[in-house]
Amino acid sequence: MFEYTLRKDPVLATIAQSIPHNARYTSHEIQNELLDIMSTMVTEHIVTEVGESFYTIKVDGTRDPTGRENISIVVRFINESYEPTERLLTIATADQGDAATLTDTIVEELSKAGLSPRRIISQVYDGASLMSGKHGGVQKRLQEKLQRDIPYVHCFNHQLHLVVSHALAAEQAVLDFFSTCNILYKFCRRPTVAILYKGERLKRLLEQRWTGHFGTVSVVLRSFDDLVTLLKEIDSQRTYGADVRVEPAGLLRTMSEPSFRFIAEMVHSILSYLDPPNTMLQ
Repeated sequence: MFEYTLRKDPVLATIAQSIPHNARYTSHEIQNELLDIMSTMVTEHIVTEVGESFYTIKVDGTRDPTGRENISIVVRFINESYEPTERLLTIATADQGDAATLTDTIVEELSKAGLSPRRIISQVYDGASLMSGKHGGVQKRLQEKLQRDIPYVHCFNHQLHLVVSHALAAEQAVLDFFSTCNILYKFCRRPTVAILYKGERLKRLLEQRWTGHFGTVSVVLRSFDDLVTLLKEIDSQRTYGADVRVEPAGLLRTMSEPSFRFIAEMVHSILSYLDPPNTMLQ
Protein backbone atom coordinates (compact mmCIF):
# COMPACT_ATOMS: atom_id res chain seq x y z
CA MET A 1 0.00 0.00 0.00
CA PHE A 2 2.84 2.37 0.86
CA GLU A 3 4.68 1.65 -2.41
CA TYR A 4 1.42 2.12 -4.33
CA THR A 5 0.89 5.48 -2.61
CA LEU A 6 4.43 6.56 -3.54
CA ARG A 7 3.65 5.95 -7.21
CA LYS A 8 0.62 8.26 -6.94
CA ASP A 9 2.14 10.99 -4.75
CA PRO A 10 5.38 12.56 -6.10
CA VAL A 11 5.81 14.73 -2.97
CA LEU A 12 5.68 11.73 -0.67
CA ALA A 13 7.95 9.82 -3.05
CA THR A 14 10.57 12.57 -2.66
CA ILE A 15 10.26 12.53 1.13
CA ALA A 16 10.52 8.73 1.18
CA GLN A 17 14.01 8.93 -0.34
CA SER A 18 15.38 10.70 2.73
CA ILE A 19 13.70 8.71 5.52
CA PRO A 20 15.71 6.03 7.38
CA HIS A 21 15.86 2.63 5.68
CA ASN A 22 14.54 0.96 8.82
CA ALA A 23 11.26 2.87 8.43
CA ARG A 24 9.47 0.17 6.45
CA TYR A 25 5.94 0.80 7.81
CA THR A 26 5.22 -2.94 7.77
CA SER A 27 4.75 -3.73 11.48
CA HIS A 28 1.22 -4.77 12.41
CA GLU A 29 0.80 -1.71 14.64
CA ILE A 30 1.59 0.67 11.77
CA GLN A 31 -0.51 -1.35 9.32
CA ASN A 32 -3.54 -1.21 11.61
CA GLU A 33 -3.02 2.51 12.19
CA LEU A 34 -2.87 3.18 8.45
CA LEU A 35 -6.03 1.13 7.91
CA ASP A 36 -7.82 3.07 10.66
CA ILE A 37 -6.75 6.38 9.10
CA MET A 38 -7.95 5.31 5.65
CA SER A 39 -11.22 4.03 7.11
CA THR A 40 -11.81 7.34 8.88
CA MET A 41 -11.09 9.28 5.69
CA VAL A 42 -13.55 7.19 3.69
CA THR A 43 -16.23 7.57 6.38
CA GLU A 44 -15.72 11.34 6.52
CA HIS A 45 -16.02 11.53 2.72
CA ILE A 46 -19.31 9.57 2.81
CA VAL A 47 -20.71 11.84 5.54
CA THR A 48 -19.73 14.90 3.48
CA GLU A 49 -21.45 13.37 0.44
CA VAL A 50 -24.67 12.84 2.38
CA GLY A 51 -24.51 16.33 3.90
CA GLU A 52 -27.92 17.49 5.12
CA SER A 53 -29.82 15.08 2.85
CA PHE A 54 -32.38 12.64 4.12
CA TYR A 55 -31.26 9.06 3.60
CA THR A 56 -32.39 5.45 3.69
CA ILE A 57 -30.56 2.81 5.72
CA LYS A 58 -30.07 -0.73 4.44
CA VAL A 59 -28.86 -3.15 7.10
CA ASP A 60 -28.03 -6.84 7.21
CA GLY A 61 -26.20 -9.03 9.69
CA THR A 62 -24.36 -12.32 9.75
CA ARG A 63 -22.55 -14.29 12.44
CA ASP A 64 -18.83 -14.96 12.12
CA PRO A 65 -17.12 -18.18 13.34
CA THR A 66 -16.55 -16.61 16.78
CA GLY A 67 -20.30 -16.11 17.27
CA ARG A 68 -20.20 -12.32 16.96
CA GLU A 69 -22.70 -10.49 14.78
CA ASN A 70 -21.28 -8.52 11.84
CA ILE A 71 -23.67 -5.72 10.88
CA SER A 72 -23.30 -3.96 7.53
CA ILE A 73 -24.88 -0.51 7.37
CA VAL A 74 -25.47 1.05 3.95
CA VAL A 75 -26.85 4.55 3.38
CA ARG A 76 -28.76 5.48 0.22
CA PHE A 77 -29.24 9.16 -0.62
CA ILE A 78 -29.52 11.67 -3.46
CA ASN A 79 -26.17 13.28 -4.29
CA GLU A 80 -25.52 16.82 -5.55
CA SER A 81 -26.14 15.67 -9.14
CA TYR A 82 -29.57 14.36 -8.09
CA GLU A 83 -28.49 10.75 -8.56
CA PRO A 84 -29.42 7.97 -6.12
CA THR A 85 -26.19 6.91 -4.43
CA GLU A 86 -25.36 4.06 -2.08
CA ARG A 87 -22.38 3.85 0.28
CA LEU A 88 -21.29 1.18 2.73
CA LEU A 89 -20.85 3.30 5.83
CA THR A 90 -19.49 0.67 8.19
CA ILE A 91 -19.45 -2.96 9.25
CA ALA A 92 -20.06 -2.98 12.97
CA THR A 93 -19.76 -5.92 15.37
CA ALA A 94 -21.93 -6.89 18.31
CA ASP A 95 -21.78 -9.72 20.84
CA GLN A 96 -25.50 -10.37 20.44
CA GLY A 97 -27.77 -10.44 17.41
CA ASP A 98 -31.16 -9.61 18.95
CA ALA A 99 -33.37 -6.80 17.65
CA ALA A 100 -32.65 -4.44 20.56
CA THR A 101 -28.87 -4.77 20.15
CA LEU A 102 -29.07 -4.31 16.37
CA THR A 103 -31.24 -1.21 16.75
CA ASP A 104 -28.89 0.37 19.29
CA THR A 105 -25.87 -0.48 17.13
CA ILE A 106 -27.42 1.15 14.05
CA VAL A 107 -28.17 4.41 15.87
CA GLU A 108 -24.76 4.46 17.61
CA GLU A 109 -22.82 3.82 14.39
CA LEU A 110 -24.72 6.51 12.46
CA SER A 111 -24.13 9.03 15.23
CA LYS A 112 -20.48 8.07 15.61
CA ALA A 113 -19.93 8.58 11.86
CA GLY A 114 -21.51 12.02 12.03
CA LEU A 115 -24.91 11.29 10.48
CA SER A 116 -28.06 12.31 12.33
CA PRO A 117 -30.48 9.38 12.82
CA ARG A 118 -33.20 12.03 12.60
CA ARG A 119 -32.52 12.25 8.85
CA ILE A 120 -33.48 8.60 8.23
CA ILE A 121 -36.39 8.65 5.76
CA SER A 122 -36.92 4.89 5.35
CA GLN A 123 -35.38 1.55 6.31
CA VAL A 124 -34.70 -1.51 4.15
CA TYR A 125 -34.02 -5.03 5.47
CA ASP A 126 -34.69 -8.62 4.55
CA GLY A 127 -37.96 -10.27 5.55
CA ALA A 128 -36.69 -12.10 8.64
CA SER A 129 -38.89 -11.45 11.68
CA LEU A 130 -35.83 -10.18 13.57
CA MET A 131 -35.65 -7.24 11.15
CA SER A 132 -39.23 -6.90 9.87
CA GLY A 133 -41.27 -7.80 12.98
CA LYS A 134 -44.21 -5.42 13.49
CA HIS A 135 -43.96 -5.55 17.27
CA GLY A 136 -40.39 -6.40 18.25
CA GLY A 137 -38.39 -6.25 15.02
CA VAL A 138 -35.62 -3.77 14.27
CA GLN A 139 -37.92 -1.71 12.04
CA LYS A 140 -40.42 -1.25 14.87
CA ARG A 141 -37.82 -0.64 17.57
CA LEU A 142 -36.07 2.00 15.45
CA GLN A 143 -39.32 3.91 15.03
CA GLU A 144 -39.96 3.71 18.77
CA LYS A 145 -36.41 4.80 19.59
CA LEU A 146 -36.59 7.82 17.27
CA GLN A 147 -40.26 8.45 18.15
CA ARG A 148 -41.55 8.87 14.61
CA ASP A 149 -42.79 6.84 11.63
CA ILE A 150 -39.99 5.48 9.43
CA PRO A 151 -41.41 3.32 6.61
CA TYR A 152 -39.95 -0.19 6.35
CA VAL A 153 -39.39 -1.71 2.89
CA HIS A 154 -38.79 -5.42 2.47
CA CYS A 155 -35.76 -5.59 0.14
CA PHE A 156 -37.07 -6.18 -3.40
CA ASN A 157 -34.12 -8.37 -4.28
CA HIS A 158 -34.71 -10.52 -1.21
CA GLN A 159 -38.36 -10.86 -2.21
CA LEU A 160 -37.27 -12.06 -5.65
CA HIS A 161 -34.93 -14.60 -4.07
CA LEU A 162 -37.71 -15.94 -1.83
CA VAL A 163 -40.20 -16.26 -4.70
CA VAL A 164 -37.75 -18.11 -6.94
CA SER A 165 -36.47 -20.37 -4.15
CA HIS A 166 -40.02 -21.32 -3.10
CA ALA A 167 -41.03 -21.92 -6.72
CA LEU A 168 -38.04 -24.22 -7.24
CA ALA A 169 -38.88 -26.10 -4.05
CA ALA A 170 -42.45 -26.75 -5.22
CA GLU A 171 -41.35 -29.39 -7.75
CA GLN A 172 -39.84 -32.59 -6.36
CA ALA A 173 -37.92 -33.38 -9.54
CA VAL A 174 -36.15 -30.02 -9.32
CA LEU A 175 -35.41 -30.59 -5.61
CA ASP A 176 -33.90 -33.99 -6.47
CA PHE A 177 -31.81 -32.37 -9.23
CA PHE A 178 -30.29 -29.79 -6.87
CA SER A 179 -29.81 -32.42 -4.19
CA THR A 180 -27.69 -34.33 -6.70
CA CYS A 181 -25.79 -31.12 -7.52
CA ASN A 182 -25.09 -30.61 -3.82
CA ILE A 183 -23.75 -34.15 -3.43
CA LEU A 184 -21.65 -33.58 -6.55
CA TYR A 185 -20.24 -30.34 -5.08
CA LYS A 186 -19.23 -32.06 -1.82
CA PHE A 187 -17.77 -35.04 -3.66
CA CYS A 188 -15.60 -32.84 -5.93
CA ARG A 189 -14.24 -31.00 -2.87
CA ARG A 190 -12.55 -34.15 -1.56
CA PRO A 191 -8.78 -33.66 -1.90
CA THR A 192 -8.29 -37.02 -3.65
CA VAL A 193 -11.05 -36.13 -6.11
CA ALA A 194 -10.28 -32.43 -6.60
CA ILE A 195 -6.80 -33.21 -7.88
CA LEU A 196 -8.31 -35.24 -10.75
CA TYR A 197 -11.09 -32.84 -11.71
CA LYS A 198 -10.30 -30.75 -14.79
CA GLY A 199 -13.55 -28.84 -15.14
CA GLU A 200 -14.84 -25.55 -13.78
CA ARG A 201 -15.17 -25.29 -10.02
CA LEU A 202 -18.67 -26.11 -8.80
CA LYS A 203 -20.70 -23.53 -6.89
CA ARG A 204 -22.06 -24.02 -3.38
CA LEU A 205 -25.84 -24.00 -3.06
CA LEU A 206 -27.38 -21.39 -0.80
CA GLU A 207 -30.91 -22.12 0.34
CA GLN A 208 -31.92 -18.47 0.61
CA ARG A 209 -30.15 -17.30 -2.56
CA TRP A 210 -31.34 -18.63 -5.91
CA THR A 211 -28.27 -17.10 -7.59
CA GLY A 212 -26.36 -20.03 -6.07
CA HIS A 213 -28.71 -22.39 -7.91
CA PHE A 214 -28.13 -20.46 -11.14
CA GLY A 215 -24.36 -20.60 -10.66
CA THR A 216 -24.50 -24.31 -9.90
CA VAL A 217 -26.57 -25.32 -12.91
CA SER A 218 -24.46 -23.08 -15.19
CA VAL A 219 -21.24 -24.84 -14.12
CA VAL A 220 -22.83 -28.29 -14.34
CA LEU A 221 -23.87 -27.63 -17.95
CA ARG A 222 -20.52 -26.14 -18.96
CA SER A 223 -18.50 -28.89 -17.28
CA PHE A 224 -20.89 -31.80 -17.86
CA ASP A 225 -18.41 -33.86 -19.89
CA ASP A 226 -15.58 -33.21 -17.40
CA LEU A 227 -17.80 -34.32 -14.52
CA VAL A 228 -18.86 -37.51 -16.29
CA THR A 229 -15.23 -38.31 -17.16
CA LEU A 230 -14.22 -37.78 -13.53
CA LEU A 231 -16.97 -40.04 -12.19
CA LYS A 232 -16.16 -42.79 -14.71
CA GLU A 233 -12.46 -42.62 -13.88
CA ILE A 234 -12.97 -42.97 -10.13
CA ASP A 235 -15.68 -45.62 -10.53
CA SER A 236 -13.39 -47.79 -12.65
CA GLN A 237 -10.21 -47.52 -10.55
CA ARG A 238 -9.78 -50.20 -7.88
CA THR A 239 -7.15 -48.06 -6.16
CA TYR A 240 -10.06 -46.26 -4.53
CA GLY A 241 -11.90 -48.05 -1.76
CA ALA A 242 -15.44 -49.30 -2.19
CA ASP A 243 -16.71 -46.52 0.07
CA VAL A 244 -15.30 -43.92 -2.36
CA ARG A 245 -16.43 -45.70 -5.55
CA VAL A 246 -20.04 -46.16 -4.43
CA GLU A 247 -20.79 -42.42 -4.57
CA PRO A 248 -19.54 -41.72 -8.12
CA ALA A 249 -21.38 -44.81 -9.37
CA GLY A 250 -24.68 -43.41 -8.07
CA LEU A 251 -23.94 -39.90 -9.34
CA LEU A 252 -22.96 -41.23 -12.75
CA ARG A 253 -26.18 -43.22 -13.00
CA THR A 254 -28.26 -40.15 -12.09
CA MET A 255 -26.41 -37.81 -14.47
CA SER A 256 -26.77 -40.32 -17.32
CA GLU A 257 -30.55 -40.13 -17.16
CA PRO A 258 -32.08 -37.84 -19.85
CA SER A 259 -34.22 -36.14 -17.19
CA PHE A 260 -31.11 -34.80 -15.42
CA ARG A 261 -29.86 -32.95 -18.49
CA PHE A 262 -33.40 -31.82 -19.37
CA ILE A 263 -34.00 -30.31 -15.92
CA ALA A 264 -30.58 -28.65 -15.99
CA GLU A 265 -31.34 -26.96 -19.33
CA MET A 266 -34.86 -25.99 -18.28
CA VAL A 267 -33.85 -24.50 -14.91
CA HIS A 268 -30.93 -22.66 -16.49
CA SER A 269 -33.22 -21.17 -19.14
CA ILE A 270 -35.74 -19.95 -16.54
CA LEU A 271 -33.18 -18.53 -14.12
CA SER A 272 -31.27 -16.77 -16.90
CA TYR A 273 -34.37 -14.64 -17.55
CA LEU A 274 -34.30 -13.53 -13.92
CA ASP A 275 -30.59 -12.66 -13.82
CA PRO A 276 -31.00 -9.12 -15.31
CA PRO A 277 -33.69 -8.04 -12.80
CA ASN A 278 -31.55 -9.55 -10.04
CA THR A 279 -28.61 -7.41 -11.12
CA MET A 280 -30.82 -4.33 -11.54
CA LEU A 281 -32.34 -4.70 -8.07
CA GLN A 282 -28.88 -5.01 -6.53
